[in-house]
Amino acid sequence: MMTTLLKHRPVRWTAYALLALLTLECCARLEDSLRQQAPMNRPHNIDSVFHDSPEGRQGRPGARFAKWSMNSLGYRSPEPRPDSSVRILTFGASETFGLYESAGNEYPRQLERELQRRGLSNAEVINIALPGIRIGHADYLREAIARLQPQWVLLYPSPANYIGAENTLCREGAATRPVRMTPSPEQMAPPPPQLHLRLAGKLTDIVKPLLPLQMTVALKQLSIQRFEARGTVMDRLPDEQMNRFLSDLSCTARVAESMGARPLLVTHATRFGPGFERGDGLMLTNWRSFYPELREDGLLDMERRAAAGMRALAQARGLPLVDASAEIPGGAENFADFVHFTDAGAQRMATLVADTLADTIRRGQVRPQVVASVAVPQ
Repeated sequence: MMTTLLKHRPVRWTAYALLALLTLECCARLEDSLRQQAPMNRPHNIDSVFHDSPEGRQGRPGARFAKWSMNSLGYRSPEPRPDSSVRILTFGASETFGLYESAGNEYPRQLERELQRRGLSNAEVINIALPGIRIGHADYLREAIARLQPQWVLLYPSPANYIGAENTLCREGAATRPVRMTPSPEQMAPPPPQLHLRLAGKLTDIVKPLLPLQMTVALKQLSIQRFEARGTVMDRLPDEQMNRFLSDLSCTARVAESMGARPLLVTHATRFGPGFERGDGLMLTNWRSFYPELREDGLLDMERRAAAGMRALAQARGLPLVDASAEIPGGAENFADFVHFTDAGAQRMATLVADTLADTIRRGQVRPQVVASVAVPQ
């Protein structure tokens, strides 16, 4: 029966195509297994380094995909050093986690090197950032501070994560869940087996950079137009959502202080910063495609208001602030897309922060006592 079917040319060519795809898929999985010790029967992509739970997204300890690797606590950093004299946590979203920088050149890693060049040889920077996380996830920060006992916590929040936010997240005082000093068994477990094509991801990685930005943006513009035809579009981020952003940031800073770590605020830099306020319309449309409910001018206005609010918060609370939004030039040299750094941009960020932090540390403005436990409501 099978031999008879294969005599038909369409069936035969279909069978050859399926066999070729199967062979290529097996080769893709074998390459991942040899290069990164990836399991053959489980997902292997950027999402496989994270564990999603009812408590929120966390890093998967020991997971690795391409240039992204997590340490034994589930953070994108080398293992904590027992001999570090100054430990800094960097807390933020994908801009801090690092997307487009080459391995080891995301700004937290470059910041550690910059501090060491300034004479702080035992300075250590641990990157606890997670893509998409809101700065108000205080329980996540509490857990990291309890485990790592830093002297400093760098807060680099993404205002866009508060578009559509219906509430604040941060609560002062007792934690809302038990603090784990080590990752949970669920967080340690590998991703469950599921049907997925590694070949599709590899082809996307090859083809996507070759597409002209104009073509990519044209497709996203169609998506924006479809949203506008059926959804509500805002010219400006509502005040209540901006207030939630600033409230969560202020609360998270107080949580860090309550545990003995000093917060350092850093305003959010974008491709549309100094010198490039409206100089890249295609990338501005690209940015809006992720938040179609807010117009392009609304995104730029949101960033200006967020930076102004952070400056006012730092002044009112007496907190140190690095004004990256005003100091890092916009444009393609420093930004791979609308908000994520290139290697050069990450270097600028690291240098800017190190200039402030190194002087402050040397003047002895460090709070050495860190609370290693957190009260949990009964």
